[in-house]
Amino acid sequence: MQIVFMGTSPFALPSLEALATSHHQISQVVTQPDRPRGRGKKLSPTPVKKRALELGLPVVTPQKVGDMEEELKALNPHLIVVVSFGQILPPSILELPTLGCLNIHPSLLPKYRGAAPLQRVLMSGEKETGVTIMWMNERLDAGDIFLQKKTFINHEETYGELHDRLALEGARLLAEAIEMLDRGEKIAIPQKEEEATYAPPIKKEETRLPWSLPAQELHNLIRGLSPTPGASLPGPKGPIKVLRTRVAEGYQGKPGEVLEAHPKKGTLVVACGQGALEILQIQPPGKKAMDGASFIRGYQPQKGEVWQE
Repeated sequence: MQIVFMGTSPFALPSLEALATSHHQISQVVTQPDRPRGRGKKLSPTPVKKRALELGLPVVTPQKVGDMEEELKALNPHLIVVVSFGQILPPSILELPTLGCLNIHPSLLPKYRGAAPLQRVLMSGEKETGVTIMWMNERLDAGDIFLQKKTFINHEETYGELHDRLALEGARLLAEAIEMLDRGEKIAIPQKEEEATYAPPIKKEETRLPWSLPAQELHNLIRGLSPTPGASLPGPKGPIKVLRTRVAEGYQGKPGEVLEAHPKKGTLVVACGQGALEILQIQPPGKKAMDGASFIRGYQPQKGEVWQE
């Protein structure tokens, strides 16, 4: 098969590599244009562009994918594979490949359609999620399902950990889908619209730590935002990110109150609306992430002080 791959973020890399090592031909890799990144705002390629060039694959970076309709038509692709691309494909592009356009979405569709399924599933405290391979149509994440695989979520798992795990799972499921298409097997199961839920992008105000929440809810919020953008609390030199926590049993205090800051034991516990959280990993502004013990030694939080929301 002649395959066009469209992707941008690190989530797409395992899928790109799976296709690159298959017996099919990636005739074009389409990704977002180079953007200014980092402190120096140096113009940098997307992760997909960088890896595709390392693999010796042809790469294009259109401002709008709709502008390259004629170029794609000339490639006469059998299949377009879209993974974390970041642009909406117009109908004229969706209709180009003879087999259709496949998308990898990291949720059990129709649940958690939209931009932030990984973060939202953790923030909601779900016990399971998965990966869906679907046939794309003009509606957001609403195409027919080709393949789907369920996975359980560890109660301590963070967004970053789930992201990496489902990126690999998505690549494995894509390889299975390609093998099925090789055999002439094409499945298209309509989604149940009445079961659809949405996962909108994370807003900045959602990253502030509301200590008034129950400990379990706050724990889910923190792991859903870790490592990026990070749930944060105001500090004298900028936001302090809390990246990893554990629900602490047997504590109670007013929301945001430091209940334990023991330098020898390294135990840092903060009260919530109900219960408390032990801070396992925290990142002051301009510093690397550190454990609770290191934070206690360096910043000396005092038992009884109250952290603001």
